[in-house]
Amino acid sequence: MKKFKVEVLYSATDLVNFTQCEHRVTMDMVNLETPMEKAPDSEELEFIQNRGYDHEHDYVKRLKSESKSLVEISTEDCGRDIASLNSSAADTAEAMKKGADIIYQAVLRDDCWYGYADFLRRVSKSSILGNYSYEVVDTKLARTAKPVYIIQLCFYSDLLTRLQGREPEMCSLVLGDKREEKFRFSDFSKYYASIKRRFKEKIDRNDRSTVPEPCELCDKCIWREICNRQWEESDHLCRVANITKLQINKLRDADVHTLTDLAQLSENTRIPKMNPDIFNKLRHQAALQHKKLKTGENQFELLPPDPEGIRGFARLPKPDDSDLFFDMEGDPLEPGGLEYLFGIYFKRGNTHQFKPFWGHDRTGEKKAFEDFMDFVSDHLKKHPNAHVYHYAHYEESAIKRLMCLHGTREAEVDNLLRRRKLVDLYKVVREGMRVSEPSYSIKNMEAFYMPDARDGEVKTAMGSVIYYERWRQEKDNVLLKQIADYNEDDCRSTFLLREWLLSVRPPQTNWFKSDESMPSNKTEEMLTGAERMLVPYREDLIDPLPENRDDWNAEHFLNELIYFLLDFHRREDKPGYWALFTRAEMTDEDALEDADCLGALRIDKNHPPFPDKRSYVYTYKIPEQDSKIKTGTQCVRVGVESRDPINHLEIDEQYTIATFTYSNKRPPLPDVISIGPSAPLDNRKLREAIRRFADSYIAGIGNYKAILDLLQRKPPEIDGIKAGASIIEETSDMLQQTIHCIEKLKGSCVSIQGPPGSGKTYTGGHIIVDLLQKGYRVGVTSNSHKAINNLLLKVEEIAESVGFHFSGAKKSTGVNEDSFFAGKMIKDVEDNAAIENDSYKLVAGTAWLFSREEMDSRLDYLVVDEAGQVSLGNLVAMGTSTKNIVLLGDQMQLGRPIQGVHPGDSGLSTLDYLMQGRATIPPEMGIFLATSWRMHPDVCRFISDAVYDGRLIPEKENAKQKLLLKNGHHPILKPSGVVYLPVAHDDCSQSSDEEAAAIDEIYENLLDQYYTDKSGKEHKISGENILVVAPYNMQVNLLKRVLPFSARVGTVDKFQGQEAEVVIVSMATSSEDDLPRYIEFLYSKNRLNVALSRAKCLSILVANPNLMSIRCRTIDQMKLVNTLCWVREYSN
Repeated sequence: MKKFKVEVLYSATDLVNFTQCEHRVTMDMVNLETPMEKAPDSEELEFIQNRGYDHEHDYVKRLKSESKSLVEISTEDCGRDIASLNSSAADTAEAMKKGADIIYQAVLRDDCWYGYADFLRRVSKSSILGNYSYEVVDTKLARTAKPVYIIQLCFYSDLLTRLQGREPEMCSLVLGDKREEKFRFSDFSKYYASIKRRFKEKIDRNDRSTVPEPCELCDKCIWREICNRQWEESDHLCRVANITKLQINKLRDADVHTLTDLAQLSENTRIPKMNPDIFNKLRHQAALQHKKLKTGENQFELLPPDPEGIRGFARLPKPDDSDLFFDMEGDPLEPGGLEYLFGIYFKRGNTHQFKPFWGHDRTGEKKAFEDFMDFVSDHLKKHPNAHVYHYAHYEESAIKRLMCLHGTREAEVDNLLRRRKLVDLYKVVREGMRVSEPSYSIKNMEAFYMPDARDGEVKTAMGSVIYYERWRQEKDNVLLKQIADYNEDDCRSTFLLREWLLSVRPPQTNWFKSDESMPSNKTEEMLTGAERMLVPYREDLIDPLPENRDDWNAEHFLNELIYFLLDFHRREDKPGYWALFTRAEMTDEDALEDADCLGALRIDKNHPPFPDKRSYVYTYKIPEQDSKIKTGTQCVRVGVESRDPINHLEIDEQYTIATFTYSNKRPPLPDVISIGPSAPLDNRKLREAIRRFADSYIAGIGNYKAILDLLQRKPPEIDGIKAGASIIEETSDMLQQTIHCIEKLKGSCVSIQGPPGSGKTYTGGHIIVDLLQKGYRVGVTSNSHKAINNLLLKVEEIAESVGFHFSGAKKSTGVNEDSFFAGKMIKDVEDNAAIENDSYKLVAGTAWLFSREEMDSRLDYLVVDEAGQVSLGNLVAMGTSTKNIVLLGDQMQLGRPIQGVHPGDSGLSTLDYLMQGRATIPPEMGIFLATSWRMHPDVCRFISDAVYDGRLIPEKENAKQKLLLKNGHHPILKPSGVVYLPVAHDDCSQSSDEEAAAIDEIYENLLDQYYTDKSGKEHKISGENILVVAPYNMQVNLLKRVLPFSARVGTVDKFQGQEAEVVIVSMATSSEDDLPRYIEFLYSKNRLNVALSRAKCLSILVANPNLMSIRCRTIDQMKLVNTLCWVREYSN
């Protein structure tokens, strides 16, 4: 904010600060009237700013070489006087009127708001300026987009709207790797407007009531020294190590306001809504810190030994003279990130040595990683009792990521992990002791074993980055030496920490024993064989590419993508295998907190195990938790080494009882167990299929044109339709047009996007029946048997209605009951060979069927349902079976979580790849089913505008379906539409009693109302006409207890494809502090779209108002909150 005499203006930075720390804005307000001393900018911040300017200037050079006209606005005096600011804003407006292609350093001003947009880019969308308008482009040094960048884009887009009389459709970031990422302004505009409104209300009230609270902005804040002094003087609870904001709030509610207050409490004290174990951890931590503050002496206390003997000091192996101590340095400013130094500290003879491995570019990084892994592997072979020590998770995560990214040294990394040779000393410290430091970083821990301050030139990890960047510019090897000295200090610190831990280790503790045996030759050969397999493909696809990516053409990028897809499935599997190792060490309490597990299951004494063939059937009770595990999930036990499968898992509707079978050849299961996902499925057939495709592409044979069209994002090639023209006219005869276009496909791929209630399954069924009638052989596939069977039901129904009979086969598996279809014309077949001949005109199954070499090119069409949930890698593998590909789906509904780390676009879902961030498919690229046959116009309008670019329209008869409300009806009810009911509550993460009570009241009132259907006929509302949806199983279970037994209650996944007259959505969470860790899976704009669009007449969103103003940590969260804000605005 700036004050020009009596006028105060506000910028994008002020709004960004407001979203991160409201107290920062308060301090800025005070500073306008009473200037305060600011903390100086750090060397790191100045360096990053300068790199940002360089990045911006490089982009300007590129634009000047491309653009017809670039106008640069002078901003030299804008910060000094308002006349200069207004003059530059007028110059910007004039350049817009003249239609400049690019306006650089655009100055935007409206009322009390002003900003400097890096670039305005002219686009061909009409506005009050003429047949064109502008969109905002900002340059950012980071390699990924962040929420704060989106706020800035929205700020400039909002100001731009007022100048050109229309909202810009898109805004863009040019990131540090020169990649441009586009965003729809409407995906964020409502959330942004909410932030802007709340900021202005604070300013207008002159609200200075905030107090400083720690946040992510602190380290960069100009007021950090003032806040730090205030926290120290007030003995703030934030000084307690590892305390959270939510815990601070609970302590304050219990009249505990300072570190000293907490330290002096009795261990028997009870804090409302706080687990006693958590309270005592915090109390103990505070007591140690308080004692050090009083005495000046370091304090530590050992925790009771782990009863299972696997955590804390039990993680320490017996020391060996050949142990290695490892630390890394990485550069986040390098596009894509760069791990430029791997440091190893070890003993040779009577002295310790330091060995650095440097990598100064992507190729060098790969070489350094390979040399490092070779050194470690060779060292461990020579010294089988040695281990590799590090501190915290970064090093382990980095070597996993580099292995996936470069596709190399997989055997070595897997062996290192499988044999548990990596020892994380952070886990030893956190699980084995408490110390009197305000943080458990290794720099803080050095107070116990390195009392003298380090004397190197480089002091911090970010300082290492700065020195490294300086070296890249100056090539002064003294700088590299200083970085190496810093890294050696970190490695030596890790060694000294290990030595100190050994000196305080309880003598009765058992030593950790890793698997000292080397892996079998078969395993090593298999893993290294997979790497060797990629070598000829790299030579054919990658090595010939120009070194400078700026010189690449479309074919070069296609080569790279195909190369990346060749190893997609192994990269995707790695986290699953690594998670198995991790879960083997989990406690039941750990599993309770992990959404991938079902934790602390207790045997049901009323239903003891009983024999069934060669197994026992077990019944366990599920404690309240939220988990992704559902009926049919293939599982193994957690917390044990055993990989014995848990089969035929069934979970009841209430998510309280789990039954499964377990081999009778194994020892009986204990009374308390936890379970988690088993190892990934064998996907060798899929990998082989992608290799067949790549071989064909390299040889120029062109066997798989439909796959190539998809990967090149080409418009579908359809006989009689010119490339680039609209595929169909969006009229009432869309079904027949669609069927005609599919039949006329010429070895190509077409996508059909089906929003909620648009008849996607109906359309797909008619397409398949028509193709079968014309004699084509058709495959039907999806990501799940459930989705496949749903489409097959519609196919049989349509075939029966037109008197057409065909012979079809569904590939089913005996161990998976969900795979069976049991149709009239479509048989369940378990033998692949029986399906592979041409006797069946319809063949259905998953990717494992269609990737088989025996199925190669055996189909005329492959129809892929729910294509938004099918990975691009799976699609390429399946696509080898067919001449033509038909994609059915909607990327704006439920997607597919990706597990692995994948380069480029190789990890995207098929539709996400094809759509490139667009909400709806362009008319020349595919078919958009534009009619909703489900939603009343008042519901459809919201879904259409908020999600589908305004292209989704209701069928005219939908207007007849509405609620008929009696006098005295619940005030939230309306005949039709989307409404928002605010419900206040605190400390709710995955369930809310307050929301459940509010929903119960609405539900009971609804049962006393009536509705009319499409024909105008009246009906009384029953439980069948109401869906109640929640994102979490815990809230679902609470609602099931509160509502009538027959109520339809579930998560979004359960109700996809279903509908009801009224939908009630319960968000459950109180605030940003209560958001679960795995928020992205359950809590997204796409899932909210699915939930609200189940309604025929009325959707009711029940949520805490605090959710509309949370500090979003990801862009997906911003999109969700934007939709919540849109619901609130639409409701009003």
